[in-house]
Amino acid sequence: MPLDTIGSYPAVMDEVLAHWADVNTALGAPPAPELMLQGAYTRALFLADQTVVETAIIEIENLENARETAAAQRDLLKAAIRDRLGQFRAMLRALLPQSKYPRAAPVMPALGSVESRFLAPLDDMQNLWTRINADATVPGFTPPLVLGGYALATFSTELAALRTAFTARTTAENDLNIGLKSRDALLRPARERMIQYRAAVEATLGATHPLTLSLPAIYPAPGSTPEAVTLSGAWNAGTVQAELAWSASADPDLAEYEVRWSPGPSYDAGTATVAGNLPPGTLSLDTTAGLATSGNTASYKVFVKLTTGNEAGSNTVTVARP
Repeated sequence: MPLDTIGSYPAVMDEVLAHWADVNTALGAPPAPELMLQGAYTRALFLADQTVVETAIIEIENLENARETAAAQRDLLKAAIRDRLGQFRAMLRALLPQSKYPRAAPVMPALGSVESRFLAPLDDMQNLWTRINADATVPGFTPPLVLGGYALATFSTELAALRTAFTARTTAENDLNIGLKSRDALLRPARERMIQYRAAVEATLGATHPLTLSLPAIYPAPGSTPEAVTLSGAWNAGTVQAELAWSASADPDLAEYEVRWSPGPSYDAGTATVAGNLPPGTLSLDTTAGLATSGNTASYKVFVKLTTGNEAGSNTVTVARP
């Protein structure tokens, strides 16, 4: 299989390792020299590099999971504390209708607001609630203000937890970005070594040797790149899933459709992961990949993959979970 995605690197490197072992055997038993690349680079060094690459790719999955988990926790806290602000506003109208406080109540922030815009009304609420609890001059009202058993102290604790959750989400995002750069820095040298390996085998054994003719492919075979299909999709509140559908590929070499997704409002191949592999004839997929909790947004593409290793990606469809 050729390199078609970042996740394909370990598998292609496995093929090279197996082939390299056969080449070393063909060169003769020790002390016969093994095949080396530039800088006395041996199969053992390539194996070590493959382990590092595979570890880095797996670590991206872990970091992506950490980011999604942090985002989910943040979003749960946002929804809960926003409801408390609505309750607070209603309680001011119910218990303090003739006072100055209902008019001073902060507005409700949108769930999708950035951190500063979301927290500002909650900070206002905390400040106003503190003032109300210290005000014994409102006719017919005896402080403290309590929202059905929910006190200011509890709100303050939850607001602090939300701030911590925002920080955790930012930290997880930064960790992922650093991990992506570290991973990508490993891929180019690995690819170059595989290209060098193909050249070294042909130079050592000749163009017609069976091991030269059976060299692992690094790139898809030249020629027909398939026609991309057209993807559509939307969130279905009834099934609580994103419903994706695409047009059929007419390519006779069609091997499968592969749906990939990345978090956020735009598709990023560097963070994309596979949501599903579907056989020819399957033209839809229902999924929650990237949309685990309310407020999540994910971008999807479906790839036509051929038996030759060639592929083509569709248009991007972005789905937001309400």
